[in-house]
Amino acid sequence: MAKISIIGSGRVATQLGKKLYAVGHTIVQIYSRNLQTAQALSVLTESVAITNVQQLESTADIYIVAIKDDAIKDLCPFLKNIQNKIIAHTSGTIPSTIFEGYIQNYGVFYPLQTFSAHKDANFDTLPFCIHANNIATQNTLFELAKTICPNVYIIDDHQRASLHVAAVIVNNFTNYLFDMASQICEQEKVSFDILKPLIRETVAKIETNSPRSIQTGPAARKDYHTIEKHLFFLEKNPTYKEIYQLISNAIIQ
Repeated sequence: MAKISIIGSGRVATQLGKKLYAVGHTIVQIYSRNLQTAQALSVLTESVAITNVQQLESTADIYIVAIKDDAIKDLCPFLKNIQNKIIAHTSGTIPSTIFEGYIQNYGVFYPLQTFSAHKDANFDTLPFCIHANNIATQNTLFELAKTICPNVYIIDDHQRASLHVAAVIVNNFTNYLFDMASQICEQEKVSFDILKPLIRETVAKIETNSPRSIQTGPAARKDYHTIEKHLFFLEKNPTYKEIYQLISNAIIQ
């Protein structure tokens, strides 16, 4: 079991901190500029909350950075007192090399999942992506991830950046399309619940089929008459019409 300090107190930091603590790791410190959230997580993990990064002690083995992407660079100059330890961030887009020149052993500890504030993540199903600047550090991060998740992958910076693009599409973009459909239903006084079985069935199909092989609908059939009817219906919302047209064209092509 490792001694771990967590830099951050948001959703990712909270989910990781709680899970690492639950399986037996020692959480040493929680650093955050937000005292309230830092203290809340420290209570759950029997650790010490700090709001000054210079108070980070060198007693932990691993430092997990779970803060906003644009804040990681500003953190780096304050890492000199943990020079011989391991530091890893949880970002899907920032390269691990952001720590280069500041600390000897660094990497990425990236859970590819969307986290909620009030719902515990299912670490048994989510994928964990690991990468480091040397084999020893990579092995340590891999073994740490294995203590909380069975699905651990070695994914380099370029692969992780590609995965993040794909993740935004399947998560954020599809959720926007769900909202788009929900708004259309609301405008026409139709319950969005009617569409939920269709959503579940569509998602279930990709468990055993490639998305391309199960594509259906008017664009897949090149049913231009139906497409034109739909576009006419969407005339009152130019944004929705543009999205419908763009995706239909992509499917046809």
